[in-house]
Amino acid sequence: MLNRLVRWCVGNAWVVLGLAAILLTYGIVVVGRARYDVFPEFVPAQVTVQTESPGLVAEQVEALVTRPLENAINGANGIETVRSESSQGLSLIKVTFREGSDPLKVRQIVAEALAKVSGQLPSGVATPTLSPLTSSTMDLIKIGLTSDKLDQRQLRALAEWTIKPRLLATRGVAGAVIYGSADSRFEVRVRPEALVARQISLADVSAAVSALTTMRGGGFAETANQRILVRPTNGRIDAAALGNALISSGGGPAIRLRDVADIALVAGPQMGDALIMGRPGVLVSLFSQYGANTLDATRAVEATLDDLRPTLTAQGVTIYPALHRPANFIETALHGMSIDLIIGAAMIGFILMAFLRDLRVALIAFLAIPLSLLAALIVLDLLGQTINTMTLGGLTVALGVVVDDAVVDVENIVRRLRGTRGGDRQKIIAEASVEVRAPVVYATYVLALTIAPILFLTGLQGAFFSPLALAILLAVIASLCVAITLTPALAYLLLARTEPHDEPALLVRAKAWHRGFLTRVCGRPSLVLGATAITGLVGILGLLAFGGELLPAFREGHYVLKVNGPPGASIGWMRETGTKLSRDLMAVPGIATVEQQIGRAEAGEDPFPPNQSEVHVELKPGGAHAQEAALNAIRRTLGNYPSLQSETLTFLGDRIGESLSGETAQFAVSIYGADLDTLDRVAMQVADVAARVPGAADVRVKSPPGTPVLTIELDPARMAAHGVTPADANDAIEIANQGHVAGQVAEADRVTDVAVILPAELRRDPESVGNILVRSADGSSVRLADIATIYLEEGRSSVNRDGGQRRQIVTLNPTRADIAGFARDARAAIAAKVKLPAGVTLSYTGVAEGQAAAAHQVMLNVAIAAVAIVGLLVLAFGGLRSAVLILAGTPFALVGGVVAVVMTGGVLSLGALVGFVTLFGIAARNAILLVSHLDHLVQEEGETFGLATVLRAAEERVTPILMTALVTALGLLPLALESGQAGREVQGPMALVILGGLVTSTIMSLLLLPALILRFRQSHTLGESG
Repeated sequence: MLNRLVRWCVGNAWVVLGLAAILLTYGIVVVGRARYDVFPEFVPAQVTVQTESPGLVAEQVEALVTRPLENAINGANGIETVRSESSQGLSLIKVTFREGSDPLKVRQIVAEALAKVSGQLPSGVATPTLSPLTSSTMDLIKIGLTSDKLDQRQLRALAEWTIKPRLLATRGVAGAVIYGSADSRFEVRVRPEALVARQISLADVSAAVSALTTMRGGGFAETANQRILVRPTNGRIDAAALGNALISSGGGPAIRLRDVADIALVAGPQMGDALIMGRPGVLVSLFSQYGANTLDATRAVEATLDDLRPTLTAQGVTIYPALHRPANFIETALHGMSIDLIIGAAMIGFILMAFLRDLRVALIAFLAIPLSLLAALIVLDLLGQTINTMTLGGLTVALGVVVDDAVVDVENIVRRLRGTRGGDRQKIIAEASVEVRAPVVYATYVLALTIAPILFLTGLQGAFFSPLALAILLAVIASLCVAITLTPALAYLLLARTEPHDEPALLVRAKAWHRGFLTRVCGRPSLVLGATAITGLVGILGLLAFGGELLPAFREGHYVLKVNGPPGASIGWMRETGTKLSRDLMAVPGIATVEQQIGRAEAGEDPFPPNQSEVHVELKPGGAHAQEAALNAIRRTLGNYPSLQSETLTFLGDRIGESLSGETAQFAVSIYGADLDTLDRVAMQVADVAARVPGAADVRVKSPPGTPVLTIELDPARMAAHGVTPADANDAIEIANQGHVAGQVAEADRVTDVAVILPAELRRDPESVGNILVRSADGSSVRLADIATIYLEEGRSSVNRDGGQRRQIVTLNPTRADIAGFARDARAAIAAKVKLPAGVTLSYTGVAEGQAAAAHQVMLNVAIAAVAIVGLLVLAFGGLRSAVLILAGTPFALVGGVVAVVMTGGVLSLGALVGFVTLFGIAARNAILLVSHLDHLVQEEGETFGLATVLRAAEERVTPILMTALVTALGLLPLALESGQAGREVQGPMALVILGGLVTSTIMSLLLLPALILRFRQSHTLGESG
């Protein structure tokens, strides 16, 4: 079938050329409209459930909100994990579903589960909400606002009601949260002495506010010819209007709200704050939609911001438009890898010209590159894949491979034309192409089978490397199609009427030396066999000796600092400390911007209490060394603040760590049990032991105890004696501290709450809470201290749960490159020095566990693929002996890759492991070419098997083997040299391994393999028809 196809293409060359031109044009169109992103979607389908629980402390939120919601969610189908964090005023539950789940479907499943239990939550707890469906990287852009004219509350209102709606309407934006100050609200600050003097209750004040702010419909009036709508309004409501609101006085003199309270428009209770470049400001954090084009969405947001800029500038607002802009990494990475592709292609073109010495011949082979890569991109686009650093990295790795088939084809055509003067050129070209068709197809099949183990990876490793493997596989298959169709067609169009150039003199001399060397080596097959065995053993031992890591550090030019103050620290303390820290960080060379988000934002992803914060540091443009220097300087700066706990990581490292373990750090120890105090004690012991392991950094207990809690224990007997109901007492406590929202004022573009609360001076001293007056049934007032026991104790800022169990977490970030080795040391130290109480268990999660699982899965898949490869070679070449000969270069490929890993640090990342797998398929190609050509000489041309025939086969395959090895190596060289730079962190080690193994396997194929073929191929070749 393939033979007929080749002959048809040669006979209809212009048709084939036209189809190739259409493919090329369409591929360029696809590249222009494709979606671009940092990485493929690597986070499994997740749903985050947030439930605002005003006034409740962490333990109350856990018991009254989180547990009921967890119980409802746990019964849903397809759930992998349910993790929760209950903090003051917020329940946050993260539900992860099994791999492959539809994100939209799982949201529906969770929503249905929540609907059954939402009505059973305590009064005052908000309805559970699902966070927006976002991409894996989540962050789209962070925008900072500061002003010398507007105070922070006014700046927040501007962001909330003017900027945020415009940004949410921008294509690709899934959500927006705002840090800094709080939403404005009217506060009715009641004066307790005035209430007592006029015998007014807090309920009376709330009723007055509600009556003034309630809006009702008026219906319509129907006339003979018209329907007239009736719209009642309360007029413009401001502080003065609220002050004039009448309070029901039971028939006595009129009492207005201003007689018993002061009214002011202020910022509401703060759950978080923001510092922009070391000064108070407002931070707008935008999330990208699931499946959105990150580059397009970012540019659309920036266009919207440009539209708003004149208005904001006129109001004295300074804009920091890119405090965190993931698109920077995408642009840098894609630009860098595009340059690698161009340089690699140029070097391949140079090699083709050097060997083939004819622009037309070189062009025939070179055209396989754009056509194969564009064909792969077309298929990726049809499959819904984005162009990201992994798919582009796969195409870069495939760059040298895709030209191999065309090189083998065109080299054989030129060799046949060179040896035949005159004759039917069309027939010669067709037969020359058919001659190498079988080995090229077999080599492609073998390469595809070696890539298959990567293609079928699951989990995080599959999310990263399957698109890379798919890109390589598609490009290789496309190159095979090009070599079968376009290459012979172009050869006929461009070479049928010309005489090919002679081989370069240097190559002729090299072949002569090669023949002499092989003559000597072929007489010592036992020596070659022993060298092969020893090489394989050395390679295996070296591979087993390496340390391991899942993914290297990413050079995003952006660091995330988790900075925590002492338990119970206030927003004010964090703001003051953060101001000093920001100024110190801005003094570090290489840092461009600094912003700090303290506590949490409404509907934000992070349920941080006030003592926890996140600092985002954007670096100035620079290479890997500059970023490493900045990281060291950042850690030194944080070391100057002993009162702060901190960890430093990249944003992508944060997201990857969270997808592996639910925590952002690279190594996490979860302590499970029922008693929180016991968990805290064990966690402190684990943290102390882990901190002593060499290479440990950023060690911290996630939710340490010590948060001050003022407990008000109501006494039913004393309440009954004073005629006070629990509802009256709780209303008084609520109003005294956080305020009771009694109404809302609606305006054209915003809604403002109206809250009844005590004056600020009466709320500053927690000890004075006992003096709060509570209205009794007979209208008299009683002090809260007379009906309750009030005491200060230690609590906790949050309670974590996983799988229905309470847990405490210890996290850290190893500074050693060998993260797997660090994990082993840490496990051993904890097992030896930490004695677990009854009912307490430990589990380890993080990058090391992910790396071990990934390596195990790769090895299992490789073992299955190896069986398939051997079976294919046995069927193709007629016996197990032939398959073993073709795979004899594998030990040399292995040791070359091992040497490359040793020279780059001796740590085996998952990218390097994938490089080893891919390498074996590339290395087998040369052996297939040599064995297949030997069979052709014996079976088709009638040569007698022996030393002369083996030497002839080797000599005639020197050029294609050298050319394919060189073009593959030079195609990978730019990527390998830039290993560790932005966008090449994963693919760089992969390219280095392939490059190292390619050198040694090529040496094996050219210099040693012929001796093994002469010794072990003879009986098969003479006895069977390969």
